[in-house]
Amino acid sequence: MQWRFVCLMGLCLSVFGQTPSFLRDVYPSLKKADCRGCHNADGVSSTTRLLFPEESASEAEWEAFGDSLRALVDREHPEQSLLLSKPANRVKHAGGLRLHPGSAEEAKLKQWVQHLATTTATKRAKVTVAPGEKTALRRMTHAQYDNTVRDLLGDNTGPSRQFPPEDFIDGFKNQYTAQGISPLLAEAYGAAAEKLAAAATLKDTGPGFVDEFGRIAFHRPLTPDERTRYLVLHKKGGARLVLEAMLQSPAFLYRESCANPKCRHPPWW
Repeated sequence: MQWRFVCLMGLCLSVFGQTPSFLRDVYPSLKKADCRGCHNADGVSSTTRLLFPEESASEAEWEAFGDSLRALVDREHPEQSLLLSKPANRVKHAGGLRLHPGSAEEAKLKQWVQHLATTTATKRAKVTVAPGEKTALRRMTHAQYDNTVRDLLGDNTGPSRQFPPEDFIDGFKNQYTAQGISPLLAEAYGAAAEKLAAAATLKDTGPGFVDEFGRIAFHRPLTPDERTRYLVLHKKGGARLVLEAMLQSPAFLYRESCANPKCRHPPWW
């Protein structure tokens, strides 16, 4: 099976040339499958390992992102890689079937998987930050999460009781250096968001919900890119799908602390 897979990859490489381009050869298929609709900074899958760049990202940043996907590739058995199995729904995928097995779109992804499995990592593009914009991202503590969803949605069930225990660092639970999101916590956030969205009493379920709830949940107006993405989600699944996605967004789960008044996003909290 592995030999056949490698041979197929060789055929694909002969079509696209010696060095495939993620942006030109692979991303169009993933864009058509709407993978980025969930796997973006504000999407339903924002807490997973797969997060697409903004559409406005440079070519170098897109290629660096494509190269980073080798973390989802099994070098010994490329055909079993999560990057290939998930969108084809061979492995349980929350987004369902995105790339039909045997399709031309899947063949292009297979080509990229093989490329990553047989090459070494390249130097990634650096994202520069302007002077004076150093920030600290602090994730909500479990108590803050419960208080926030109570104020936003009137929910008093204490969803954080189902979350993994918090770690104490120097006697505190809110030390930002230790506030990453583990796979277990990401799963718990997703389950909580789904339940909260299903139980919520929503007065406005029209497109206006996107701007109004987003402004309150994120403590700031939505950016143009965020607004576009959430309106697409609203069109697909209504206000409850938007609510579920926003409750898993880093913009909701994290507070950006910055003392410099020139920061791109002021401290709304």
